[in-house]
Amino acid sequence: MNSVPTDAMDCDDPPGQVSREALYDEVWRHPMLRVAERYEVSSSFMARVCTSMNVPRPPRGHWAKLEHGKPSPQVPLPDARPGDHLIWRRGDAPGPARYPLPKPPESQVARPRPRISRSARHPLVSGVRDLFTKGKVIDSGYLKPSQRRLVDVVVSGPMLDDALDMANALFLRLEAAGYRVMLAPSDRTYSRASVEEREKPGKTVNNRYPSLWHPSKATVVFVGSVAIGLTLFEMTEELEARYVEGEYIPLGKLPAAERRRPMPSWSWTTHKQFATGRLCLQAFSPYPVADWVHRWPEAKARELRGQLDDIVDYLTKAATTIAGLVEEGERQAAIRRQEWEEERRRLEERWERERQEKARSEARQELLEAIRAWDDARRIQAFFREAEDEALSRTSEEREVLLGRLAIARDLVGEMDTLGMLMKWRGPEER
Repeated sequence: MNSVPTDAMDCDDPPGQVSREALYDEVWRHPMLRVAERYEVSSSFMARVCTSMNVPRPPRGHWAKLEHGKPSPQVPLPDARPGDHLIWRRGDAPGPARYPLPKPPESQVARPRPRISRSARHPLVSGVRDLFTKGKVIDSGYLKPSQRRLVDVVVSGPMLDDALDMANALFLRLEAAGYRVMLAPSDRTYSRASVEEREKPGKTVNNRYPSLWHPSKATVVFVGSVAIGLTLFEMTEELEARYVEGEYIPLGKLPAAERRRPMPSWSWTTHKQFATGRLCLQAFSPYPVADWVHRWPEAKARELRGQLDDIVDYLTKAATTIAGLVEEGERQAAIRRQEWEEERRRLEERWERERQEKARSEARQELLEAIRAWDDARRIQAFFREAEDEALSRTSEEREVLLGRLAIARDLVGEMDTLGMLMKWRGPEER
């Protein structure tokens, strides 16, 4: 099945995928029904593809106006917005998708930051509090909502309001700078960096069970067309704690008299991780080919509130770094794909040589068996001829006995079809 029409492949798009520019050119050169027909999808599906790629379509009556010589201006292709699909490919398209490289914004003249209303709420944090509280409370008091399509905030119950307010302030500040904050779109693969919630992890492995909640889609900010992941989480610290009535309580929170009292046999002390009430903002590269992480941990509660402008400036500069890492990562991935293709080609060539050698060996072996069978048949036939000639020279009584025995022997040996064996033999090229 041809996934892409021929004229849509005249551009530099890889086989099986179409860019925004190529699709825009298609839908303004041919009616939507014809374009959909050639892509073997419905016109309504093709319209949804155009919407997902922010590709304007001709208005109703456009083609009729052109047919009657009336003007119907072509709407220009707008710049792609963060989250717009930049390529479209059918599920049966061959090979990996080739995505455009993300680019940081062009250098701009510094402009005064607009005032942000204190009552403003970003769509990602508006009305989500109840969704965070509907779920489990796991070790260290962390919330584990049952819903996963939420903003990337990982905190305990007492810190939920502060964390959402902090995320809201950061998102509004980023939006005011011209950077769109959203859940990761589906235009390409975006991954989420893991979270190390321990303030001082040391060299020990974090074998937390149950695991911390994580969203189904990363929260990202687009600086230019570069996506930067954002996770806001509460840190933990290791404290000595006593097991009291089914829970661990830090010794510092126990009354002095309780700490001095001898422990009963069913109680003990150990070191456990406890939520600190201090947040850490983690920014990361959501591109699988680029490894980049930066953190802003709080030394004291609500310290991040005073760093918002510095964070926005840092993320603006980090976009250039991440874009370079993605470009290098894609280059290395292309090299690995080429090496893999070459290795696969070498393996296929080796397998083909082995198959041909095996076919040649089997053909030769079967041919030698056919030759041996031919020799055996010739010897047997010569034996019966000579024995029959010899029997005819004997007396009538002996001749009758010998000819009878030869007949029995012929039946026992059966018919010797030497040419039939050769007809069944297959040469190396036939295998």
